[in-house]
Amino acid sequence: MYIPGGYDDAALPVPVIIYIHGQYGNSNTVGLELPFSARASQPVISIYPQGVDDHVSSDCGTGWNVGPMGHDADTCKPASYGDSCCYESCRAQGLCDGDGKAADCGWSTCMDDEAFIVDIISKVSSELCVDESQIYLAGGSNGGMMVHFLYSKHPSLFAAVAPVYGLPLKGHIDVPDALNKTSIFHLHDRSDDVIPEAGGFAGGWEYESADSVLEEWARVHGCEEETTVKKTSYDGGKYNIACVEHAKCASKKSVVKCLYDGHHGSWPDSGELLFSLLNL
Repeated sequence: MYIPGGYDDAALPVPVIIYIHGQYGNSNTVGLELPFSARASQPVISIYPQGVDDHVSSDCGTGWNVGPMGHDADTCKPASYGDSCCYESCRAQGLCDGDGKAADCGWSTCMDDEAFIVDIISKVSSELCVDESQIYLAGGSNGGMMVHFLYSKHPSLFAAVAPVYGLPLKGHIDVPDALNKTSIFHLHDRSDDVIPEAGGFAGGWEYESADSVLEEWARVHGCEEETTVKKTSYDGGKYNIACVEHAKCASKKSVVKCLYDGHHGSWPDSGELLFSLLNL
């Protein structure tokens, strides 16, 4: 966790942004690569939780429990078996009994990561001067999938969410109507062959497309069905950044997708675009 230098002098409660790392990720590394507190134009508390690796034999890394889509036999093909793992916490719950095919499309821990993230927010809010109307959630890859899972379970908790090159697995789009007070900003690289922005199969798993997810968000917010160009101060440039939005939302919130040149795991900057979209 990083508390900004201006925090002690803040006249008002400060926003919080939580960034969830991807599979095999490390919170300390991500905190250095994406120093959100240093990039924001105002004091912001940034938190980088650490995922758990409780593998038994094959090691799929420090992933996050993204709920039912973490063990859904309808979401993968045999091509995924080489990267499928049955973690100790999953075995204990009877969700799998071995790696590969026996992992039942599993690839991450079954720890209660939902409660873990919610408890972090509760503890920080009780011990620091936090603006609880400005709690933001972002995450990359498996962390982005965790973002989708968390907003579906806690639709009133976040002011905005930002999944980055992370999408739900096929059949797991869940956008409750109560999200009509939350904005979404989806960032994705154009050349992603791990979690493709257009959805479909990759690595043996089948993903929903970003457009399919955002169409559900547009419905909840009462936005236009078709997207239009959203101009930002970061358009073009080295990464060819381009954003679109479902405009004229009845909720007055934002439903935005930004694409940039790159591959899975790449960012177009160190968080400047994201903070611009979040107005932080």
